[in-house]
Amino acid sequence: MPSSMTKDNVETHAVCKSHHVKVDPDLGTRNFCIAGLAFGWIFASLFLIAGAIMLSSDHFTVPSYLRLKVIMVNFFLHTMRPGKTYPHSHRIQQLHQGSSVFVQLLLNFLVTIILDTTNYIHATTLKWALFKEGRLKFNSNVRLFTSARAHGPNSWYMNSISLLGLAISYGAISAAITDVVIVGQWNEDTHEVEYGPSETSDIIDINGLAIFALGIGVFLQVGVSTYSLLCSNEVKTWNNNLLSNARAWLDGNDATNDLSEDTDPEFTFSSRGVQDSMLSIAPHVQIVRRLIWGFCALFTVWSMSQGIVTATTGYMAENFGDFSSGLEGYWRFYGAMYWDYKKITKSPPYWLGLIIQIIAQSFLTFALHCVELLFNLSRDEAAWRELETVGVDADPSMRSNFSRQTLIMLVMKAIIQWVFGYALTADVSVNIALLPIIALMVLFIVLAIGSEYMLKKRPRGSLPASYGYFERVARLVDDWDHARLFWGDKGCFKDRVCRAGTAGRRLPDLKPDTLYCCHQKED
Repeated sequence: MPSSMTKDNVETHAVCKSHHVKVDPDLGTRNFCIAGLAFGWIFASLFLIAGAIMLSSDHFTVPSYLRLKVIMVNFFLHTMRPGKTYPHSHRIQQLHQGSSVFVQLLLNFLVTIILDTTNYIHATTLKWALFKEGRLKFNSNVRLFTSARAHGPNSWYMNSISLLGLAISYGAISAAITDVVIVGQWNEDTHEVEYGPSETSDIIDINGLAIFALGIGVFLQVGVSTYSLLCSNEVKTWNNNLLSNARAWLDGNDATNDLSEDTDPEFTFSSRGVQDSMLSIAPHVQIVRRLIWGFCALFTVWSMSQGIVTATTGYMAENFGDFSSGLEGYWRFYGAMYWDYKKITKSPPYWLGLIIQIIAQSFLTFALHCVELLFNLSRDEAAWRELETVGVDADPSMRSNFSRQTLIMLVMKAIIQWVFGYALTADVSVNIALLPIIALMVLFIVLAIGSEYMLKKRPRGSLPASYGYFERVARLVDDWDHARLFWGDKGCFKDRVCRAGTAGRRLPDLKPDTLYCCHQKED
């Protein structure tokens, strides 16, 4: 039990074994995830097929609108003179005005939604695998760094495959689509390049190898989730609602406990207006806190160092920046530096660039996965605190899975991964852009400040905080037999000890600085 229980002046006794309402398995949520899983399989298959076609086909003919143009893709210049073909497995596509940036962002959002939906299955089976092993303490856990001992889909090696799939997916997205900048014209008379301003910024380069890799990454993820779904017979409820899971946790513990054990179903605490913080109840989140600030420091040092170099000695892409007018040109090229490694092999080593991109982005993916735990714990506490005010449905609908915290984290993951794809790109060279790195620094500072708020926030109200800690929830909820639960003052006993607990109606607030007892309801 967390040490914070003693801070509440709590006297702990046994938990009641009686609650009559059957837990709703919420098959609607499961079916929604199955639909997302099916879409994930379709997505992975299409990208694998498209990538394979691009990899196996010959060089394609350069479009007429690029004839005699000099273009730059990831700081690598291509002169589209007669007879010139485009690099193997790469394709060029012209888009509508102003849409190229949004295509990359939308792809990040689409993949993030697919991965979050399918990974929900993996996270749910992990929860109940831990329960079966007697190791489930909180409603929310770090999915890829918490493994089950006897459940294959959530074993350490399947977690490793899932983490690899995440890293490949996000790394491949960053390399899959790149803006093409026209930097000049090929003069057939002089056989020289005449540099000039960019004519358009709505041409994209599509990397066939990255498209194929994206298919592999999503394939690994949906494969792990499918395995989890096929072995999900131990799942008691698919909803992530705290009360639903706590009731299922309590029912399962009742089934395994010795009913002849002498129990004293009471739980006493002193009421107060401010409750314990997340750090007090879930001290294991401290490592996530350090991780966030570590990335803040990394991007701060990175941006400052590159900014100093840019201010003192200029930057490698300084000439290129003049060719692309507007904000997008500055975003991509101002302060940018690149290192060419194409001489490592005779042909352009696109595969090496993709590997570098995946490895670099895997650290960011790892960090965001850990940060998600804070948002989930905050979500659990927000739902828990509604017991004092509007009440909580004992069996909430599927819509309860789409909390504010969940949606914020989804948006943050997609945007941060998208910005990182501009900050560092690797193709036939490693390219680092200054302004996207500064943007990453700002995003992580915002994320760190928000995390500090969640970690240190002490919820107001008389209901003791739980942050999804099942044992606390089980001791504070004394009556489950209602469609909607409220928590508050339930009056006093003959010995003048006040009673707190749940009911099917709005209850009075607790009296401040008063000793209360949660007397569990018996059969």
